[in-house]
Amino acid sequence: MSYQVNFISHGKSVVMEAGKTILDAAAAAGIPLESNCGSTGKCGKCKVRIAKGYVPQDAAAGTRFFKKEESDDGWVLGCKYEINDDLEVEVPIQKDAGSRKTKLNSLLDHIVINSPIKKVYVEMDKPTIKDQCPDYERILRALNIDAASQHPSRGLLKIIPKTLRDANFKVTAVLHDHQVIWVEEGDTTKEKYGLVFDIGTTTVVALLINLRSGEIEGAAAETNPQNVFGADVISRITYAMENGEEGLERLHSKVIECMNNLALRAAAEAKIDKNRIYEATVVGNTTMSELFAGVDPTYLAPAPFIPAYVHGIEMSGMEMGFTLNPELRVHLLPNIAGYVGADTMGVILGTHIHERPQYSLAIDVGTNGEIVLAGNNRILACSTAAGPAFEGAEIKFGMRAADGAIEEVYIDNESGSCHVKVIGDKKAKGICGSGLLDAVAQLYDEGILNNRGVFNSEGEAAEKIHPELKKRLVKGDQGYEFRLTTAEESAKGIPVTICQKDVRELQMAKGAIYAGMRVLMNEMGITIDDVKELLVAGAFGSYIKTASALSIGLFPEIPNGEILSIGNAASEGGRLALISAEERVLCDELARKSEYIELSSRLDFQDEYVMALYFPEK
Repeated sequence: MSYQVNFISHGKSVVMEAGKTILDAAAAAGIPLESNCGSTGKCGKCKVRIAKGYVPQDAAAGTRFFKKEESDDGWVLGCKYEINDDLEVEVPIQKDAGSRKTKLNSLLDHIVINSPIKKVYVEMDKPTIKDQCPDYERILRALNIDAASQHPSRGLLKIIPKTLRDANFKVTAVLHDHQVIWVEEGDTTKEKYGLVFDIGTTTVVALLINLRSGEIEGAAAETNPQNVFGADVISRITYAMENGEEGLERLHSKVIECMNNLALRAAAEAKIDKNRIYEATVVGNTTMSELFAGVDPTYLAPAPFIPAYVHGIEMSGMEMGFTLNPELRVHLLPNIAGYVGADTMGVILGTHIHERPQYSLAIDVGTNGEIVLAGNNRILACSTAAGPAFEGAEIKFGMRAADGAIEEVYIDNESGSCHVKVIGDKKAKGICGSGLLDAVAQLYDEGILNNRGVFNSEGEAAEKIHPELKKRLVKGDQGYEFRLTTAEESAKGIPVTICQKDVRELQMAKGAIYAGMRVLMNEMGITIDDVKELLVAGAFGSYIKTASALSIGLFPEIPNGEILSIGNAASEGGRLALISAEERVLCDELARKSEYIELSSRLDFQDEYVMALYFPEK
């Protein structure tokens, strides 16, 4: 038996078999609904309200996530509520601060724009009895191109006859690497665009690039809809493994649909015709890249973590399912290894780290943490299992960087004050990664946490805490927690807190990253004194306070260098590969040159990791 689920918050309906969950229905309807715990009911991120058809189900009640009056009002966990009747469902709409993911900070001054896409305007004589040259060959003749060198697609040949006559034989030919791929009426040589896609585990970004100037003309970002199958890459690989070809196709089609929507939004923002978009470059970690390409990622999960490929791939946009120009060309940047993907290659290319002052570290902090160390004619790279804490997952009040998320925290033990900065200047709903890092650093700096990450709830250290701050340190159901807001300051009517488990999650994440940097330096045979700069990439890196990162030991002190925030460097690399044929060739060269360091096989990683769990002594 099947039932209809009407998502009244999104104006979408879907018919589902009995026993399926609301999370399943949301996935089928293309509605983003988080499930960071892989549908185990542990994270509480998939909260929905059943407005009609609600019958209480114990498994979906999630008493640790809902007050009694909320449960009585139909609030349930979407991953646990089974569909056994027609339902009307409200999904809370969260506005992600996606613009944070679209900011590029170029470190390079002299990139020659040389896109593989060329446009040539030609005026041709009309056919006559004496000149019966076929339409396609007539275009090639006007372009002075040998027909033997061309491989026209059926789509191109299909549009040529009508286009030529509608345009009175005055057309613009579009070429990709000397191949004629499209023909347009009139002179459109000034309209030449491409796309950069950055497929993050958490967020997908699309940047519309003017191929003549290299500038961003439009941008869009949204939550990666694959999150309904799990918050991290292992969950999504597991889903593909357990559901075979059907599961792989679901993961692939989800991200393609998302990318299509983002491309159309970016084109609308720039007020350009989607058919003027001729090429796209794509970056993402190895798992995201393989799922985008529709390649089975099964063998990435178990040791020895083998990817299906590492080389860059050229694909047809139509083959991939894009609804832009029918002859869109798609270039997927190369990977380096199983857990160092095209996004890291984007960082390497976007920074030209191989040409930076010797020695340079770069780190892209996100759901995964990729680290690069370059110098002495070597490029080393590794990936750390940082976990999703920096994206707000597995945190009691964790959320993405969106309206209502605490992004900065200010605690002063001398005055006993605690203030927060909330994205959108709204009441606090929760806390995002930069806010979590800031909060823990402030708690440590003000003596409320010790260097082991434990709350100073008693003893001599506790006596030094201001009475007003001590009131905020309360014992919850999972140990001590610190109230960052009062109930009145919270959008949910309950205090937003940092609990002991949250601190532990952050310690494990920052410990893995710090240890990864130390291992790369060990492999290179240098110390932190030799490092001239630490380049911090990614949206998270752009919004964290350097002082907070140094305070808890996420970043090392750079005695003879500096720490620079460089924005979305992965997308910047994708932009360079899009606008410059030379940069694309360089990208392949740098990928072959890069050395992958597998941390799980390094004895020194475990030692460094254990030490890095502690906060630096003051």
